Amino acid sequence: MGVTLRRLAFIGTGLLMASPATAHHSRAIYDLERNVTIEGVVTKFDWANPHVYLYVEAQSAGGEPVVWEIENGSTTAMGRRGWTRESFAPGDRVIVEANPSKDPNRHAAVVTTVTKSGVTWIGRGRLAEEFSQSLDASVTADGLTGTWVVPQAELVGYFSEPDAWPLTPKASAAVESYDDLSMNPQIQCISRTAPWVMIFPSVQRIEVGDTLVSIRSEYDTVERTVHMNVSSHDGAEPAHQGHSIGWWEGETLVIDTTHFSNHRSGNARGVPSGSSKHVVERYELNADRTGLTYSFVLEDPEHLTAPVSGEVHSAYRPDVEFSPVPCDAENARRFLGN
Repeated sequence: MGVTLRRLAFIGTGLLMASPATAHHSRAIYDLERNVTIEGVVTKFDWANPHVYLYVEAQSAGGEPVVWEIENGSTTAMGRRGWTRESFAPGDRVIVEANPSKDPNRHAAVVTTVTKSGVTWIGRGRLAEEFSQSLDASVTADGLTGTWVVPQAELVGYFSEPDAWPLTPKASAAVESYDDLSMNPQIQCISRTAPWVMIFPSVQRIEVGDTLVSIRSEYDTVERTVHMNVSSHDGAEPAHQGHSIGWWEGETLVIDTTHFSNHRSGNARGVPSGSSKHVVERYELNADRTGLTYSFVLEDPEHLTAPVSGEVHSAYRPDVEFSPVPCDAENARRFLGN
């Protein structure tokens, strides 16, 4: 019997909130109960991944100039809230509402809103689900080819904090020894792998051909190739995203992937993967054809004592531009090193 991750929302919340070793830094270092208002001038705006940064020079309480580092989400997350790389430029006067760092010696904060010339940009929350809805009920997909928006789903948290996963002793030891600030592959801009990368909130572009299916994600600029004219993995070389073969069951695309190369967080944060990892995924159009259901079953006997499964529901959004932004190494070190 396997473990369905969506069920862990009811049985594992306390455990999932209790693990500092695997916690994502970007909320843990900020005082989310306190709000600061920063009025000043933009000195730099980094539209890059894994997170966007805005730098604002303001006056300290003593009247001295200080530069605040304002952390935002990924380019995809900010794009769904109306941000673009042209939203801010050096010299712009802005008012920032944000949650400051818990360290009083750091002028850093995570954004809530930014206002410029009377226009307010939302930093996080509130607009995420709006973006993930279909354009309208009359806009329907002919098939899987098209642009799809993956919403912010609770499932993502179970990959980020895998305390309730069915881990082998080897995997448990790996999680126990994991240090996100030195071992996270994203420090080297090494992307996540399926299925984690496929359920992460992002915009995806699917192209269906006769012999190949291409699945691209804005997040981590991942591109996967599914071989539709191959019946086995024989002869395939290990690869970061593995080797994928696919077939149709009616209108449902089924993808079988093996031959993953070793990855320090290939199953979940801190949970490694290697040659025994096996993923079966299904892409199924919803009945009204305005969205699709993505589901997966993940097996890895070396690291998991039982299969792990889950699903997310994506919206068909042909009006959304697919705009992948590569990971920036300097930005990644700043993001993970805070």
